[in-house]
Amino acid sequence: ERETARNHFLNALEIQPSYADAYYHYALLLIDLKDIEEAKNNLEKVTEVDQNYALAYYQKACLLTNPDDFEDARKNFETAIDIQPDFADAHYYMGKLLAGGSAIDKDGSVLDRTDLDAAKENFLLVLKINPAHAKGLYNLARILYIEKDLREAKSALLKALEINPEYSKAHYLLANVLSDLGASAKAKQHYTASIKHYEENAPAHFCLGKMLAEEGDVKTAESHLRKAVTLDPEHACAHYHLALLLTENNDPAPAKKHFFRSLEINPEFAFAYYHLAHHLERHGDLNEAKVYFQKATDVDQNFVEAYFNLARILNAPAEYVLAVRNYETAIEIDPQHAQAHYWFAKLLTGGKRLTSDGTLVHEPDPETGERHYRKAIEIDPKFAKAFFRLGLLLHENCRYAEAQQNFLTAIGINPKFAEAHYRLAVLLMDPAATKLLSSGKAKPQAKPAAKRTRTTKTAKKKAPKKSRATAKKPTPSKRK
Repeated sequence: ERETARNHFLNALEIQPSYADAYYHYALLLIDLKDIEEAKNNLEKVTEVDQNYALAYYQKACLLTNPDDFEDARKNFETAIDIQPDFADAHYYMGKLLAGGSAIDKDGSVLDRTDLDAAKENFLLVLKINPAHAKGLYNLARILYIEKDLREAKSALLKALEINPEYSKAHYLLANVLSDLGASAKAKQHYTASIKHYEENAPAHFCLGKMLAEEGDVKTAESHLRKAVTLDPEHACAHYHLALLLTENNDPAPAKKHFFRSLEINPEFAFAYYHLAHHLERHGDLNEAKVYFQKATDVDQNFVEAYFNLARILNAPAEYVLAVRNYETAIEIDPQHAQAHYWFAKLLTGGKRLTSDGTLVHEPDPETGERHYRKAIEIDPKFAKAFFRLGLLLHENCRYAEAQQNFLTAIGINPKFAEAHYRLAVLLMDPAATKLLSSGKAKPQAKPAAKRTRTTKTAKKKAPKKSRATAKKPTPSKRK
């Protein structure tokens, strides 16, 4: 029948070459037959014959979908609207074109011609012409959502769903709006409705899976996240959140697979590097964990937790200087990071490192270590381990009363802190401590010089500078 119709259109145009309606409807047939270029040619002929043929300009604009056709599409929509100001579909698709905004310049450069204000105006005109235009309401809501006008976006979406209760995209966007408004129970209902009306809605499966995972419904969450990556294998966030769920498994391989897939899709995914590193650390692969904590800091140079955790697992004496640099960077970015101060203090009071000639030296820095323990306690007054470690340091430096007070504080915070009880008992059995404590003269003592030992016999050298002086902070090219 289409071929027969085609022949008759051609006959009509052969008999009457200026037959605008014949060119127009022949173009519609060609669109149906997927012969787009020939359809464009016939629509051009329509407008040559009749320069006020609004439908021809509109159809021509709808066919100009490539980014390099952006300006031509815009001009054709504008012409259709100039001819017929109440042309709702022309306003609607003009709005969609402006909301998308993808264009290519004459030299091939990609341009962003997005104009949300103009797009919004077109959608409002659509609704003025036809208040029951569900797609107009949905696309208006999309712009309102981008503008963070959540309540108006919610209102528009509810109207769209009154008109078309099976509108999957509207359910999905409304779920996002409700989630941002804190109405998670209603959001779940609309994610579910979106999937019901369009089973292959990968973003809805992802968002519902993520929400269920946060609520602890791991089994159902995993099902939705697996569905999301099946429907959209390039969904990096879905792979990442599925990997987070799978880290609870005894077998590390499935989680690693999805972490790696998310990073293959998005090599700049800092959180994926970070949580992959934690996953590798939990399963004993410290060397690989160090690599991925480092990659997280390479991607995000303000990623405090990545710097801190990298420093925390740099335990070898050969890694001492690198650990110092990462602790200092973490503290520079977030001076109130109690854990970073605590672990940095532990490193400094340990003091084991390799010199440039490969000699293992034990050169603790108790003064700087004490300062960081005290800073950790200032930030978190309930930090029992910091009080305990400070107590150990003070005991070692013969500051018995202060040591006793710190052990007692640690026990007050955590009465089941066995090692704090033990170390307090050891302190109370120390004859020197007992003598001073019983006499009431246990005032702070002068701090003895830190002992320095080497594992190999070498000629005496001038003591190197303290580690904080030698460990320079990294100088990234930019800091976000």
